[in-house]
Amino acid sequence: MMLKKIFNKTKNEKGSLFIITLFVMVIFLGFGAALMVMVTNEARVSERQRLTTIAFGIAEAGLERSLYRVRKDFVQPAAQPPSWSDSLIDGLSVAYNTSDFNAVPFEDATLVDDNYIVSLNNGNYHVSLKNVAGSDSIWIRSTGTINDVSHTILVYAKIVDASPWNTAIFAGAGASNGSLINGQVDIRGSVHILGDGLNPGAIAVDLAMDISGSSYLGNNYDGLDAGLAALVPSLPTVIFNGESVETLKATLRIRKGIMGVSGSAEVGSADVAGNSIKETVDGVYVTDGWGGNKGITSVNSDNGTSNGYDMGDEVSFPSLSDISEDDASKTFQEYYETQALVLTNELSSIDPSSTFTYTDGTNSISMNAGHIIVTGRIYVSDNNEVNLGPLGGNSDITYSGTGTILAEGDINIETNLRTVGNNSFPNNIVGFMTPNDLVIGTSSQLEVMGLFYAENQITINKQTKVMGTIVSNFFDMGGQVPDIYQVPETVNHMPTGMIMVENKFLAIVSWQKI
Repeated sequence: MMLKKIFNKTKNEKGSLFIITLFVMVIFLGFGAALMVMVTNEARVSERQRLTTIAFGIAEAGLERSLYRVRKDFVQPAAQPPSWSDSLIDGLSVAYNTSDFNAVPFEDATLVDDNYIVSLNNGNYHVSLKNVAGSDSIWIRSTGTINDVSHTILVYAKIVDASPWNTAIFAGAGASNGSLINGQVDIRGSVHILGDGLNPGAIAVDLAMDISGSSYLGNNYDGLDAGLAALVPSLPTVIFNGESVETLKATLRIRKGIMGVSGSAEVGSADVAGNSIKETVDGVYVTDGWGGNKGITSVNSDNGTSNGYDMGDEVSFPSLSDISEDDASKTFQEYYETQALVLTNELSSIDPSSTFTYTDGTNSISMNAGHIIVTGRIYVSDNNEVNLGPLGGNSDITYSGTGTILAEGDINIETNLRTVGNNSFPNNIVGFMTPNDLVIGTSSQLEVMGLFYAENQITINKQTKVMGTIVSNFFDMGGQVPDIYQVPETVNHMPTGMIMVENKFLAIVSWQKI
């Protein structure tokens, strides 16, 4: 009986062990199946991520190719004036369209379902463009695809012309002992300051620009004398806040140094609905920050006040001692002299009664009845100066033609110097250059038109109005109230021989994955 009980107990235990073993096996099989599913899913996710990364890289490749082509189209010499609105992008036919995207027919592309497909890295990309009203902005959409995975990048790009002559004021090295630009000055247009001689961080001595009192950096011609306004083209218009407004597309860029704003001075002003002018400036790019007793509170900019300088070290100050692009064995100034009509002291004492004619058959300068005509290059040697001064109470001199005057000595302009007739500037334009100093205005209310370059310093006195651009390493406007008005069309009418640096950047205004 005892043995039977033991046998039955053993039998029951074996049955229970079998059930337990079977249960454990089922659990392990479940875990194994779940693990296999998890591993499979992870593999799928990993592969999807890998393909997504590749598709994104392919989309970027299409974008970079497009950025190169649209920039090349804008800056190539044949584009005068440069534009993306002619339905031709660097030789590729892309219809001008501001309402929809149009496919880009790259040379190695195949047309598939309205898209031009370019194969790359076992996948492909296609790119399309959408124009923006005007000529210097564009939308670019690039889609990269591999297998069934696609990635799209949308970019809003804009050409930025960093030429010194696409500003009202372009300033170079700066100084460690004071502000590069100061005083109560009314500037209409862009200001670009490199400040390469400044040490960022010390506010007391490293103000690149310091405006106070009634100083203003504006984006329009509001308040400009009607007589002067008639001599230059109307400003271009843009749509801003749903309104068509005139604009200079003014920006403030300071690579090194602090921007000081004090008193009632302003950089731009608040937008006023219903006005026909753009009050705010298009952008400010100041790396080292703001000073003065107002600082950013008196800045009205479309991009806020926190953006740093956006052009790195790509922009440089043009020097007369730079190597000539036309003859590598000579400096710019040396080459200019070989191509110019060379004078000595003939232009050292010009007044409204002066009469003269000098020519070499190609380059010439003449004057009669208070009117100067300039053609080509004029070089003043032996450290002689160019001086334009009044005669008694007469301080009116006009000019026509297109040309430049480079003087080894200083240049002093103490008269009015204007073109004649409506829209006459910059179709008629004269550029003045010196490795030394250039002084404009010694009496009040003078009006001067042209391009002005001094490698050392430009001084503007009294209530002088300058229409055009001033370029120098240093400026002296302290205690004075001059007005400087940029004329945007000057960059398309540069006079023969004017020193310049061609810098056009394709700026990415916005970038997003869609």
